[in-house]
Amino acid sequence: MLGLYVHIPFCNKICPYCDFYKLVASDNLKKKFVNALSQEMKIKNLDKYFFDSLYIGGGSPSCLKLDLLEELFSNLSHFIDLKNLKEFTIEVNPSDITEEMVILLSKYHITRVSIGIETFSPKLQKLINRFISYKELERKIHILHKYHIENINIDLMYALPSESFEDLDNDLKLITQLKPTHISAYSLILEERTIFYHLYVNNKLTLIDDKMESRMYHHVCNFLTKNGYFHYETSNFAKKGYESIHNLIYWNCEEYIAIGPSASSYLNSYRFKNIDNLNKYLEGINNNKLITSENDYITFEEKMKEEIILGLRKCNGISKSNFLKKYSIELFDAFPKIKNLIIEGLLKEKNDKIYIPQKYFYIGNYIILKIL
Repeated sequence: MLGLYVHIPFCNKICPYCDFYKLVASDNLKKKFVNALSQEMKIKNLDKYFFDSLYIGGGSPSCLKLDLLEELFSNLSHFIDLKNLKEFTIEVNPSDITEEMVILLSKYHITRVSIGIETFSPKLQKLINRFISYKELERKIHILHKYHIENINIDLMYALPSESFEDLDNDLKLITQLKPTHISAYSLILEERTIFYHLYVNNKLTLIDDKMESRMYHHVCNFLTKNGYFHYETSNFAKKGYESIHNLIYWNCEEYIAIGPSASSYLNSYRFKNIDNLNKYLEGINNNKLITSENDYITFEEKMKEEIILGLRKCNGISKSNFLKKYSIELFDAFPKIKNLIIEGLLKEKNDKIYIPQKYFYIGNYIILKIL
């Protein structure tokens, strides 16, 4: 499997919790950027590859005006057969969804839309500066269905400052009533380059304590599982057959190419990342070269470690036979501490799979560190 990721570094406003590379920009700068992306496609010879998935993320790709969005799709179509992708995803803000936009998405064979809702709680929406009502979102999803885009992911955030257990429970009930095919549920992670971090270090923001966050996580897992969603990755839940093909490429340690500033690629044992500075990115493209901030060779030992780190995020864990096939060494021989963790009950072995039991997902990072 091979995936392509396109990073759109623009937003209409900056959310206080987000540390992805993004900025508020003029239409003129966005136009220059879309042109530069097309040039990067040429530099990377994208037409040489057969891609299984394409994911356009950000930032907020939907903040591009429709003519620019169509130019981006058209440019991609010159390098990739968009019809034959197993999955073609775009992230959108719910407020940006219009019938005209959905007609455009359908025209270019987009099969999956990911909508950043985060919460329906008025007090929490005010805190994170994102606003959408249930009724409005319901109308937007109806438009997507009208044009046969059925595969819809909704992003949910929990453990936000001042959030109560009742707030979370209400969000879960409302989201499942919308019947999306996929739900991504993430707790707030305080990142340094965010407004929330600045507020926190200046004692202007109080975070949810670890005990409450753990309780919320387990409630999310139990609620969504009982409502027909398969828990297939630490933070991701899907109706049967709707697991994210693109994200599984990452978690299965397969290869991917990425374009746009700050975007990371993994190909032929190298991981390289475009610089996270739009002006320098554009300057490099104008000179027909890519400016990278990272260009690292991933050693055999590092690959095996990444197989543990990413593979154990999946609920069905790591296949012993696949590990042996990829690395020519038994999983237990490469990481002997796994046997002790199975005895302790922190890992389970079932047929070909080694995995973390659901009750210990919340401490998954701790378990992985013990293995490594």
